Amino acid sequence: MLKKTLVSLGLSLCLVSSLSANEELKANMIKLSDSMTKAQSGFYANDKKTVLEAILQLRKDSKAVLSNKKKITELLPEKIKYKASIAINTAELIERYADQIEYTLQDTNMRMINQQMRTQKAFGDIQKQCFRCHNLVRDW
Repeated sequence: MLKKTLVSLGLSLCLVSSLSANEELKANMIKLSDSMTKAQSGFYANDKKTVLEAILQLRKDSKAVLSNKKKITELLPEKIKYKASIAINTAELIERYADQIEYTLQDTNMRMINQQMRTQKAFGDIQKQCFRCHNLVRDW
């Protein structure tokens, strides 16, 4: 009887930790999505400050969640933990494109149209990386 209770308790703990990891991953993805939405709104409003703030937050959050191999591996479901390297690669590319946006928006010598085109292209590249990672990791 005690053995059954301990086994049940162990399985329950595994299930709870799996659910909490899933919820944490979902919360992190929502946070990243919120930054992308804020940046996109900044582009539509032609508000450089909003775009830059959102991209800097995205870079920070992306680095905290996706580039930490131990953390992302813990958050992924058991059957896809081996795909953590895809998330790490995505984080590196997001950081690179975020750097491009930051540099371009702070270049006071660049024509406005060139700033808009370069930052929007880099933003689109970030979106592509997000979709690529989701498609490969989630097996849609």
